[in-house]
Amino acid sequence: MSAAGASRRGSGLGPILALVILIAASLGVLKHLDGRPAAGADLPGGRRAGAERRLPAGQAAREGGSGGSPADRETGDWMPADDAIHRVAIVIDDVGFEEGPALDLAKAGLPLTFAVLPFQRYSQNLASRVKALGHEVILHLPMEPLAYPIRDPGQGAVGEGMSPATISEAVRRDLDAVPGAVGVNNHMGSRATADSRIMRAVLEVVRQRGLYFLDSRTSTSTVGFDLARRMGVRAVERSVFLDDRREASYIEGQVRELLRRAREEGSAVGIGHADPVTVGALKRSSGLLRSADIRLVPASELAEDSRGSN
Repeated sequence: MSAAGASRRGSGLGPILALVILIAASLGVLKHLDGRPAAGADLPGGRRAGAERRLPAGQAAREGGSGGSPADRETGDWMPADDAIHRVAIVIDDVGFEEGPALDLAKAGLPLTFAVLPFQRYSQNLASRVKALGHEVILHLPMEPLAYPIRDPGQGAVGEGMSPATISEAVRRDLDAVPGAVGVNNHMGSRATADSRIMRAVLEVVRQRGLYFLDSRTSTSTVGFDLARRMGVRAVERSVFLDDRREASYIEGQVRELLRRAREEGSAVGIGHADPVTVGALKRSSGLLRSADIRLVPASELAEDSRGSN
């Protein structure tokens, strides 16, 4: 065959060869597409094809992206999440009797609010030290309980036998005895917090000093939170008592209840005590308290501005 003929034959094969390559490539793409589930099809783990799912922000950051790795998606470990952050405040009451448990908890790496009793042996020292460690300090105001005098709230207490002026003066002295206090909550007070006359005198000082009020809700008859809101005082109320039973397993269960309430309501306040059992339980629960959707905050951050007026 002449060189010219061979050249003509080669040029004729060129288009055919290109067509063959194109067909082969198309079949490869179709095979790849056929291996993917159709949109809406059921996948392992209860997922559906075509549905985008996101990791919690903290987990996404650890995985190096916002959507998780392909391996996560294939194994079903790529779980849906509520992106909301739920705020939790933990208040430690009865600070001032002894140093050890309060300082131990203050160094545990959890942002807490310490409610310090006035005129106790370690009150001023602990108020200064926990504040220096970055924690919020409030006055744990002694108030008259229903069982008084069998149950004595201690020095600096306010109660029904006092005039409004005497109550106000007592609250000022108590605040001066707890340096750096940015708020007030009640110590005992099942009788006093149910008395509008007493609470108005207490809250007037709180308002004058620009503080907030945490109603510990030691009585279902308390008027503290509602009255504070009407008087224009920032206020918040306790959601869960963590250690009304000083048992480690119970306290850890109450921490879980506190987080459940926060996830359900958006925020929650738990109250515990500077007690070794409570300290140990909170340390063991620190992983739960650092969950991706939970933010531990000072109680002041949850105190709301009043919507009403007196």
